[in-house]
Amino acid sequence: MNIRHIYLYILLLMCSACTKSGQLYYVDSEGSKKLGCDVEFIGMPSVDKYAVEYALSLCAKSIVKKGGAIQEEYLLKIDTSIPLPPCGKIWTHELAKQQFISKQISKKEYGYIVANIDLGFSAINECAHNKKINKDT
Repeated sequence: MNIRHIYLYILLLMCSACTKSGQLYYVDSEGSKKLGCDVEFIGMPSVDKYAVEYALSLCAKSIVKKGGAIQEEYLLKIDTSIPLPPCGKIWTHELAKQQFISKQISKKEYGYIVANIDLGFSAINECAHNKKINKDT
């Protein structure tokens, strides 16, 4: 093995450590086991684990609403609400990162916001009186 192979191997190991993923299987009304969701987030592992949790929780709630059954019932109890972005703004990756760096949101909130953005749920904050967006409804 030459130095290039070693370097490539180390690089691949480092990249794989930056990926968080998860799958959710369910049983449909006919008793068949099916893959309901397959999610992956790449970036900061300490934040991406929350993005995976958020996405799988939304998926689990959707599956159960449609009559499916899951083993991971804890996903149904997760509060998937997120803080609103500043008035007149929409959550973007840049805004979420700024808010996280300035400690205005936690790692968990940052992860949930990243997933919310990537899932296409971001909306402009019209400065409503409520303090959180709830994707459970």
